[in-house]
Amino acid sequence: MKTFMKAFHYSFLFIFSFTFQASSQQEYENAIELLKAFKSEVANYNQSLFQYSEDVKIIDIEIHTAGNESATAKYTDEEIPWKQVNNILRLKTADGYEGISGVDTYLTGEFDQKTFKELKSISSTLLSLTSLDPVVVGKKLRQKYPELSNETLANVDIALWDLASRKAKMPLHELLGSNRNSIEGYASLPFYETLPEYINAVEKYSKLGFKTFKFHVWGNFDQDKKLIQKINKEYTNTDFRFMIDFEYAHNLQDTIKLAESADETLFILFEGPIDDKLLDQYADLNKAIPMMLIPAGYDNYSKEFILEAIRKKSWDAARFDVTVVGGLTAAIERMIITEAAEIPVEVQSWAHSLGQAVNLHLMLANDRTSFFEAPMPKDVFEFATKNGNLFKNGKIEAPKKVGLGIEVDWDKLKTADYYCSFKSPE
Repeated sequence: MKTFMKAFHYSFLFIFSFTFQASSQQEYENAIELLKAFKSEVANYNQSLFQYSEDVKIIDIEIHTAGNESATAKYTDEEIPWKQVNNILRLKTADGYEGISGVDTYLTGEFDQKTFKELKSISSTLLSLTSLDPVVVGKKLRQKYPELSNETLANVDIALWDLASRKAKMPLHELLGSNRNSIEGYASLPFYETLPEYINAVEKYSKLGFKTFKFHVWGNFDQDKKLIQKINKEYTNTDFRFMIDFEYAHNLQDTIKLAESADETLFILFEGPIDDKLLDQYADLNKAIPMMLIPAGYDNYSKEFILEAIRKKSWDAARFDVTVVGGLTAAIERMIITEAAEIPVEVQSWAHSLGQAVNLHLMLANDRTSFFEAPMPKDVFEFATKNGNLFKNGKIEAPKKVGLGIEVDWDKLKTADYYCSFKSPE
């Protein structure tokens, strides 16, 4: 059994049946139905949280997009770094509540404007909604705007879930039926040019209390192997552990060789070493290497794709991001499938604080996610928040406040290197 599995006592029962196949086709009519399918033991969900009337309708919309050069980074030895923006949607309702979401998007060379423009283009539709149920609204938006990006759908969906949990006067993870309020975190590092920079980063962020670190590497076999060997030498007989995100830069044979060069007591996880679409090769790789194996999960994450990977035993855990798959509704649908298969989900959370928070709430609402991915440098991604630091007491803790729990500093947001905003007419 793989070392990582032993360490976290995972029970991997890869079961594939017509039941799972049917679950991928399941259409939930509303949020209550979805929540009951996700947490059958949680009864008496409050339907009024999602009910519409003229007294609770959306009356105001704000869209804010902010980006800073300090968040610009490379994730492999690529020529052009990625610029990152935080797209924030703020919905206000007639009864004095609001719902907020933040979705990060990336572009090389310039700050991305696509999500801002899409949100602005649907603002009149959002103001005319006759439902506050995220499941119902998502269906309507997909029908009316079939080309709408998943990121824009996620902004709307997450804001509506935030709104509902604020009305319920509880943190979002409690609305989802959580039984914990913290999780172990790892420091997820951007790409560095040299080996000493990786070592310096480990030493720097270990002082914050992190003991597990993820590397984004060159994507070059010789360079990646040198880093593995350096870590083998520097951190033998320590309590530090390491993961590598290869951004699917290698082939099957080279990945096996890299795994063979790694101390399996130090290196506990390989992410996306080969193209996510190569499920048969992933299955072969999964048998061949001792460390936990997961996909990148950023480009291929449909319910059907996850089911096929489960059937082929391609991964030790699934992987996706709430803000990438289309929102919390879509993420819960995938969680229902992975729960049925008893396979873990290592949820992605490389984002600013609002994007981190929604993924954290989902992590806390299931027992099969073992780590929170904390992007570094930490303070860069806490920009324009009053309580964006989620790392406390050696753990990643959910904010105590209702909803997502993150307070935005709206004045500070306007000082970003790149900023644009929209407010619906009065």
